[in-house]
Amino acid sequence: MGGVRCYGLLMHRTPAVLLAMMAAVALAACGSSSATEPTSVPSTTSATHPSPAPAVAVIDGDPLTLKTPQGIVHGSIGDSARQFQGIPFAAPPVGALRWQAPQPATPWASTLEATRLSNLCPQIIPIINAYEGNEDCLYANVFAPAGVPSAPRPVMVWIYGGGFTVGSAGDNSAANYAAKHNLVSVSFNYRLGSLGFLALPALAAENPTHSTGNLGLLDQQAALRWVRDNIAAYGGDPNQVTIFGESAGGMSVCVHLVSKAAAGLFERAITQSGPCTLPAEPLATAETQGATLGAAVGCPSGSDQLACMRTKPAEQMIQTLPSDPSFLFGDGSHWGPVADGVTVPVHATALLTAGRFHRVPVIVGANRDEGRLFVALHQLELGTPLTAAAWAGQVDAYFGPTVGPLVRKRYPLADYPDAGAAFGQAVGDAVLACPSVATAQILRRWVPVYEYEFDYASNPFILGTPGVTLGAFHSAELPYVFQRTTETSGNFTFTPTQEQLATTISGAWARFGATGDPSGAGLNWPRLTSPSGSYLILDSPTSVAKAMKASQCTFWASTRWSVTGTHQPPSATTSTT
Repeated sequence: MGGVRCYGLLMHRTPAVLLAMMAAVALAACGSSSATEPTSVPSTTSATHPSPAPAVAVIDGDPLTLKTPQGIVHGSIGDSARQFQGIPFAAPPVGALRWQAPQPATPWASTLEATRLSNLCPQIIPIINAYEGNEDCLYANVFAPAGVPSAPRPVMVWIYGGGFTVGSAGDNSAANYAAKHNLVSVSFNYRLGSLGFLALPALAAENPTHSTGNLGLLDQQAALRWVRDNIAAYGGDPNQVTIFGESAGGMSVCVHLVSKAAAGLFERAITQSGPCTLPAEPLATAETQGATLGAAVGCPSGSDQLACMRTKPAEQMIQTLPSDPSFLFGDGSHWGPVADGVTVPVHATALLTAGRFHRVPVIVGANRDEGRLFVALHQLELGTPLTAAAWAGQVDAYFGPTVGPLVRKRYPLADYPDAGAAFGQAVGDAVLACPSVATAQILRRWVPVYEYEFDYASNPFILGTPGVTLGAFHSAELPYVFQRTTETSGNFTFTPTQEQLATTISGAWARFGATGDPSGAGLNWPRLTSPSGSYLILDSPTSVAKAMKASQCTFWASTRWSVTGTHQPPSATTSTT
């Protein structure tokens, strides 16, 4: 289908829900806003830093009990790190605060027991279509070295993926960055779906900056301000913050690079399978969807529409106009970043191209077989695998009658182990991998860029995917980034090869977070400096190559196919081979 919407793209779920998904699969087998866009973003090469951080204030000699600007917190030891979980970074966005910009959290007088994860934000679990979550969900988690550091440590802040409709800070633990790399790491929740990305003119009028449609991104920026103001109390250095995210989390990193409100909140950035060149939703389209949602829940347009919508249960708001459960192949609603001209610039790619962004070192990369997972999820949703007989029709339906035949020639079925892999390879290159390559090329003109392709193919996934050989699929790198099993991998034991790859990748991420350069410990990762420049292949063993996916991306550029569902016919003189 031509009208593809892709923002983040991957489901992440709690173990209990994932087990339910497995059971379900098994059973099935038997513009109009008054806002104006900023003309530019400061192209600073360094952030405006706060005053030197004070020493960590340990209470009564207990490294698990700390005095913080918000109050005293008491954590726990887990995974060889001190863990402080469920710390409010903003007031609960409930009642009158639903669809409001995040407000400051209230300090506490007694000790906060920060020993368990908070609620996740309201969402629908894909495949089984179950509702989960609570609006009182804006909490952060901090992981610190087991021993109180003698000097402030660099900080790694994780932003989860999930298509801006699912996911939580608890999906992937960042504890090993503290336990094994002597850093401080942070994760947090942000609002999702219609509760995080509703756009309406009335919301723009309420917001002090007239932003609308991007409350989930404003939550992220509130969490980053919380890190700036509070992380020193946990042993972190607010002057050395790296933001890193995958899929929707990586795309969020891209937004913060061009968002004025994120100035000075981070010094380095990593985007994994989250290209910066994908377009945000046009404001007019998003506001039309917002009005449709209001009418669907019994709150038609008018002066009291917002008040009416704020009385509706969160579950009703999330269940009404749900997003595509397989992320790339359905006709569900789109909830994700909106080009409101305030939080998200209307012409973000143009700003990046002109160097009008927060100039910090960046790691940019993608996985070799990005799209195969989405084909597999779509097949699970439908309950039927893609057959060789149906492959050509599916390709033409997705890419259109003009580009589809070109895709079938460039990605012939005979070159792949199954029809799902062949189709998924084309989807992944078009939607994620080549846009990531384009992102790296744009950014490298202005800042140090380190490009990678994750190629390791023996990766676990928690669900069975009959009919699709997954390979190095979307999200497959996460166990190696976190050096542990993740929600999507399920429980498994690392082989020696996998353990070494995890040590290599997590070590590179940690070195980048500490110094801005991922090389070291025997790893040579050259900086990307030209269109045919060097990139790192993350495999066993790692290697350096030139011109990432050059042939594939030249093909996609020639088709002029777009993820928005539009394309212009290729030039008659353009080769597609």
